[in-house]
Amino acid sequence: MVHGRQFRITRFRRAGTLAVVLAALLTGALCALPFIPIRESVVAGETLSSDIVSRRDISYVDTVKTAELQKRARDDVAPIYKFDSARLPAALAAFDETVSKLLAIRAQDLPVDQQSQRIAALLMTTAGTTTKYLATCSESEIQSLQTAARHALSTVMSRGVPDGSIASARESINTELGNFGISDNQVRAAYLLAAHVVSSNLIYDQQATEDARDEAASGVPPVVATISAGTPVVRKGTVLDQNTVDLLMNTGLVWGPRAIWNMALQVLLALLAWAAIMAAVLLLHGGQERRQHVLMEVGVIGVTSIITGWLSSSVSPLITPFLLAILLGFIFFDNGLAVVFGLSLLGITCIMVPISLDVLLGVLSGAICIIVIMWKADRMTALLVAGPVGGAAGAAVYGALATVSGQQPSAIAASAGYIVAGGVLAALLALGLTFIFERLFNVATVTRLRELLDTGSRLLTQLFESAPGTYHHSLNVANLASGAAQRIGANWLLARVGGYYHDIGKLLHPQFFGENRGELPNIHEDISPELSTKVILEHVQAGVTIAASNHLPSEVVDIIAEHHGTTVVQFFYDKAAAEQINLSADMFRYQGPKPHTRESSLVFLADGIEAAARSLVKVDRSALEGLIESVVAARIADGQLAESQLTLGEIGIAKEYFLTSLISFYHVRDAYPMSEEANERI
Repeated sequence: MVHGRQFRITRFRRAGTLAVVLAALLTGALCALPFIPIRESVVAGETLSSDIVSRRDISYVDTVKTAELQKRARDDVAPIYKFDSARLPAALAAFDETVSKLLAIRAQDLPVDQQSQRIAALLMTTAGTTTKYLATCSESEIQSLQTAARHALSTVMSRGVPDGSIASARESINTELGNFGISDNQVRAAYLLAAHVVSSNLIYDQQATEDARDEAASGVPPVVATISAGTPVVRKGTVLDQNTVDLLMNTGLVWGPRAIWNMALQVLLALLAWAAIMAAVLLLHGGQERRQHVLMEVGVIGVTSIITGWLSSSVSPLITPFLLAILLGFIFFDNGLAVVFGLSLLGITCIMVPISLDVLLGVLSGAICIIVIMWKADRMTALLVAGPVGGAAGAAVYGALATVSGQQPSAIAASAGYIVAGGVLAALLALGLTFIFERLFNVATVTRLRELLDTGSRLLTQLFESAPGTYHHSLNVANLASGAAQRIGANWLLARVGGYYHDIGKLLHPQFFGENRGELPNIHEDISPELSTKVILEHVQAGVTIAASNHLPSEVVDIIAEHHGTTVVQFFYDKAAAEQINLSADMFRYQGPKPHTRESSLVFLADGIEAAARSLVKVDRSALEGLIESVVAARIADGQLAESQLTLGEIGIAKEYFLTSLISFYHVRDAYPMSEEANERI
């Protein structure tokens, strides 16, 4: 028998990967579009014949202003000097020696004028009143002015005398002498003695000064300037200088290495976002055909969201439905893939549409709100709530950040209004696109699943009329599977719909199944076990074909194909084995595949347990508990849940729910001498 999923009708088989690749390339091109330079080249001295306008927000380092600030920082650093501690003792020794020579001149028996001239020569000054005073004053006056001069010299040089500051130091000596309370003659005489020997003792350290200035310059942060989208960078008629040419080249506004790098970077970011989406599909979805189908959905829905955002941004960047992709993600995919899909495409949209950082943070906050709202939503109305709420949350966060940054209240209010409008627009677009895509891809969206819950639909009505026993069995299986799904956090809608339709293939030969026979004779008593098995097995293949021809979602078709896994039709195998030696069980085994999702696994278990419960002779809590434990254990031992995503804990929760539910709504049926693990009633 042919593998169950091979009966699925799909136009997109093995085309999903190609769809994602094409979507990634188209997205990359749209992201790179705003970075294509307007001008091929510019040269210094050229007069512009038209404005050069930026098509995007550009942040760049203003090298001219940065250099000015760095120069100012260097100039603010004072020269660094090293203190030479040997200079002061040397100056004091020279001072003492000068005084000794002065006293020696005074001791000579010479005319005053000669003594005055020799003293002037000693002090390297011009002979005059002060030198005559030094020649004729008393010994006590000499001692007083000597003490004052020595102290003033020591004080000034202790504070440090930089190179080239001798004149300033001598002025400081004069000031110090004025504080001693000596006569003017003594002040002038003491000044000559001290000023004669004062020297610089702060030596300029060029290397340390340069290092300090370099450090100060390096500590100046680069001046980052921003060119807003639509702003003329250079006006028509401007004669370009080299700085402007460098600016245009460094920002990528004309062709050059920077422009090429800008475009390549946008394409790379877009490809990485799509790679993340593809990786999520590969990790979260098993089966080659199923992956290809999901990849096709991801590619088409994703590129539609991107193009929609790109077109909307031409009206106003802030009204762009940034949140559209994440809304569509939660409608068409499971939660994990929806988050990766939505956030990745949100990032791509923000690359294509120039928005400020505060708007970006607001939009991201709105996306988080949508994730919280949609995570457990199972109604389409959640879509219409999540979009506006996400837009309002984004506007609130943006408003707070814009207020802190000092933007004008009127501009904040206008931008916030646009962001809210973008959220509403995203919800409306998502609603409209949902009806298109769920028909195009035949996806089990919330809306589609709720349509299939209508027991008055043509297909279920036909099942009720042709196979009433199967119809009621299907309702019971749906109740069991959906209730267990709710308790473990699985998709209860999908489990219920899968339960409704899992045995739709019995429409082909309803009389071969015990629940539909009523008072009619048992057909299987007149045919071989092999023929009986062939008819029983065929209902899975027939169910897949009927479901596909009626355009049931692929997820429901999967449940139909997997609701028996690869189990053995035990009753007929035992009957045939009693007549044949070494009979292989393979010809009595369903072709599967084994259930691979939680919802499919719950229908698989509910189907077997509900069927087995009807054949119990004595129905009570103990019997039902033993039956459930036996059926589940046998299915696990046979490896039927090996590909399931159910954990042992979730299986335990499902068993508890099956027990309480069966106690409430079971009914007795004729018993057959068959194993509790039997997969079909006959």
